[in-house]
Amino acid sequence: MTALDRKLLRDLWRMRGQVLAIALVIGAAMATFVMALGVHRSLIDTRTAYYDRSGFADVFASMTRAPRNILDRVAKIEGVSKVEGRIQQYATLELPGRVEPVRAIINSVGDEGRSSLNRIVLRKGRGPGLNSADEVVVDEAFATANGFDLGDEMDAIIYGNRTRLRIVGIGLAPDYIYSIAPGEFVPDESRFGIFWMGAKALEGATNLTGAINSLGLTLQHGASEAEVIRQLDALVAPYGGTGAYGREDHLSHAFLDNELTQLEAMTAVIPPIFLIVSTFLVFIVLGRMIRTERAEIGLLKAFGYTNAAIGGHYLKFALATALLGIAIGCALGYWLGFEIVGLYGDYYRLPFLFFSISPDIFLLGALLSVGSAALGAIGGVRAATALTAAEAMSPPPPPVYQAGVVERLGVKAGFSAVGHMIVRHVARWPGRSAVTVFGVSLSLGLLFATLQFIDSSTAMVEDFFFRAQRQDLTVSFIEPRNEDVVRALRNVPGVLAVEPVNSVPVRISSRNHTERTAIESAGLGARLTARIDAAGEEVSLPAAGLMLSEPLARQLDVRPGEVVHVETLIGRRLRSDLPVTRTLDELVGTRAYAETAVINRLLRDSAPIGAALVKIDPAARDDILLRLREMPVVLGVTERAATLQLFEEVVEDNILTMVVIYIAFAGAIAVGVIYNSARILFSERARELATLRVLGYHRREVGIVLLGELALLVVVAVPVGCFLGYWMAQLMVAMFSSDLFRLPFAPDRSTYGYASMVVLATALGTAALVARRVNGLDMVAVLKARD
Repeated sequence: MTALDRKLLRDLWRMRGQVLAIALVIGAAMATFVMALGVHRSLIDTRTAYYDRSGFADVFASMTRAPRNILDRVAKIEGVSKVEGRIQQYATLELPGRVEPVRAIINSVGDEGRSSLNRIVLRKGRGPGLNSADEVVVDEAFATANGFDLGDEMDAIIYGNRTRLRIVGIGLAPDYIYSIAPGEFVPDESRFGIFWMGAKALEGATNLTGAINSLGLTLQHGASEAEVIRQLDALVAPYGGTGAYGREDHLSHAFLDNELTQLEAMTAVIPPIFLIVSTFLVFIVLGRMIRTERAEIGLLKAFGYTNAAIGGHYLKFALATALLGIAIGCALGYWLGFEIVGLYGDYYRLPFLFFSISPDIFLLGALLSVGSAALGAIGGVRAATALTAAEAMSPPPPPVYQAGVVERLGVKAGFSAVGHMIVRHVARWPGRSAVTVFGVSLSLGLLFATLQFIDSSTAMVEDFFFRAQRQDLTVSFIEPRNEDVVRALRNVPGVLAVEPVNSVPVRISSRNHTERTAIESAGLGARLTARIDAAGEEVSLPAAGLMLSEPLARQLDVRPGEVVHVETLIGRRLRSDLPVTRTLDELVGTRAYAETAVINRLLRDSAPIGAALVKIDPAARDDILLRLREMPVVLGVTERAATLQLFEEVVEDNILTMVVIYIAFAGAIAVGVIYNSARILFSERARELATLRVLGYHRREVGIVLLGELALLVVVAVPVGCFLGYWMAQLMVAMFSSDLFRLPFAPDRSTYGYASMVVLATALGTAALVARRVNGLDMVAVLKARD
């Protein structure tokens, strides 16, 4: 080991506090990078392997009823590799001791659960027999949530007929990684399950002998998905087809894809913030270190050490600090990634999900960390190599204070002598003071941008569950009904109000843009539902024309006043041209809205009722649910209160976990910046502080000189951080948003206060550590130091 290397080790140990503070900031960047990119890669690899092993289809289509021989015609479409048809049928389950509605969607499969596409992954048991009407496989999440196991039985109403079902297997399928019941907002495994039954048995239960109502297909390599979808849609249209669509529009795939997009956004936004701060910290600490070691640098040059050797020595200091941060970040990032993957495993229905990080992720993160440290070291290295031996061995010129603007303002403000010392030192080092303010403000900004996700979730709950959804129950029907079903619901004891609603699947076109969506309708006098925009304002339905969500309007490239072509995907598949009256900046989905009369004109008849919103007397809840369960026309019932509770649990399990992580990371920035600033201030002003003690100043007064400057910079950083946090939060909300789901930007004023309090508390704790050094100041040793 060379003499310079031994000096490096001594320097690292002597400045271990500052080195550790910088390493924590670099470690936070490394941990975020490893966690987000590692989880992203793990989900991608898991999804790809699962899709390949289970034959997840590329294109899907649903219809009312089509003969099974349609599969032969679909197979002849150019580009189709494999096709499979099935029956999908919703059922109502009757579980002992449960009055709340429980639903399931039953899928047909071959004998013993065999299928060529969207194959079941059995976790326990076996597949159902082809003709066994009582045998089913249930999805693992539903079985776990309800305590079911092999051999358990339950009653189900399938197509109006009561059937006793027996569980022979528990499994998963790639088309139900994420599943949600019709009319629901979040998945509820305790109330909605995925079942698989033998094809012949389900045909008999649904009166679809020799027929199918859904199909999936895979494409050959290089095939045009758009052309296959066009031909498939034309083929199934006569059989009540509701529009073929690709994998990207499949609900399960789309939600998982949205999660991957958010992880990409996290990787792009968070680590650069930490790396920028670490660059400035290395720049400041190394610059101060080189100014302090002027004499040592002169002696080294006098003894023949080259500029390259001396520059390399100080560069090694920065790189050693970075390596410590990399080690901390790798360990922390792996642990956090493992825990986050566990959350995804609980939320998504995957047969396996292992967190594994390839070496290139660690290598890339390490290169970024080393690069930021090296960039910060450039200024100090240049300063060390630029000094000549004679110049370095002579003491630096003493600072010259002039009665500038700061001094004059201090006099007018009546500052004490200690106050003058504080503001004068800040003015003397404006660049370093600005870096301290910038670093603390970034910490506060990141903290605010993270905390506001809680505000966004609260605002969504308020707007969606209380202002937009005013009903207690949403009753969906097996098939669209007429007004008689509304009268029947109104006659149920305890029902206070009923309003019909409808959702018509359509294809909307404008110029060369086409989107498949649904037009949701309600009467002009509707009281149980409303449309709330992202600003929290209620938007009324237009009396004529369509109202499009802004994401849908962007996809179609249309503006209010323009006309779009609408094709209904039910019944006679009628076509009409309708004006876009206005757009709605909403938070969920890409939908269109219209008043009931507009839908009636579109369908050339009175629109059938697909669901009903119901307001009830809470005291009669159980009786009403039992009555609804006995109605053969009722497919399912969604309780707003249950959905709200589930949504709050999801927020608590996911968003709050991420908030805690980023509070810790933001604290790391604050500690790193404030501690290094305090230590540099202390090293620079040690002689002044000792002189003040000799002149009779108390320890408290001497401490104010040092900590008062730090407090001033932190206080200045608070409003700057609030400003940065406001824009960082908007950026993060935009990057985390998708067409499926986005949170509103609705920060509460108290969030600014919480973020500021965390940063101030961190600053106070860090300052207390430095205050101990002030109290233990050795005046004799400091005053003997050579100028």
